[in-house]
Amino acid sequence: MPPAPPEISILMAAHKLRAEISVAVASVFAHARAAAVEVIIASDDGTDYRECLPADPRLVFAPIGPIASGAPAARNRALALARGQFVTMLDADDAYEGEAHGLAAALALARTQGAAVIPSIIRTPDGAALRRVPPAGTQSLGWQEWREVFASLHMLRPRAKAEGFRPFRLIDDVLWDLQGLAEAGGQAPVCNALAYRYQLRPGQLTEARADTFDADYAAALAMLRETPGAFGAATPEAARILWRWRAMNRWAERSAQGKPRSLGHYHRHVADYLARRRAGA
Repeated sequence: MPPAPPEISILMAAHKLRAEISVAVASVFAHARAAAVEVIIASDDGTDYRECLPADPRLVFAPIGPIASGAPAARNRALALARGQFVTMLDADDAYEGEAHGLAAALALARTQGAAVIPSIIRTPDGAALRRVPPAGTQSLGWQEWREVFASLHMLRPRAKAEGFRPFRLIDDVLWDLQGLAEAGGQAPVCNALAYRYQLRPGQLTEARADTFDADYAAALAMLRETPGAFGAATPEAARILWRWRAMNRWAERSAQGKPRSLGHYHRHVADYLARRRAGA
């Protein structure tokens, strides 16, 4: 019997992740009870990932095309194939965790409130949680709260409204989620039954030097100045978030005092900063 038409399309870009991708895909299916999902895998390394994964009709493979075109281009190739009512992204070296019906819970929120936020948990290679964003129990996030997140979150958004990922090397997902928040009216519910596990590992792109992030933030802020309607009436709110996150990134880099940064340095720095704020320091 063919699977039910997908309710959720999950975009999965993959570049030299043949060992990790099976964990990511398995985590989707493990948290998809009562939800019809499809996982669209867009290879960016010229590799057909079919042989790494089980035969499952819920898997969709984008045609193999460019090599090293970057995550935004790969995600856009996946987005072009999406058939679900709602869409989100999961990188091939990350995974979901939470309750078995987590995706169904996120879908229910998105259907009633226009979108849903999937929290992030940043984990070290040994599995320890550096941060949970937002803190457990948070019910919703708006523009003001998003300024204090300082990490990628992942929106479940209506596919019909989802624009393509912008060509930013490291923060294309940040901009995509801010666009989703703007479409949702500036406030979105948080699905606490599911979490996006951002898995720290040596050599990953997002552990690159902070000046690479800074260049992306600078370019994104320039884009908003040149295109003040990019996020509609919410463009100033998006700009405030990007400016604040850029400042945090610079502060974290200065705290390294020119020394090589340890894995997860940025998130450790943010966690310390937020702890001091909570303590009133």
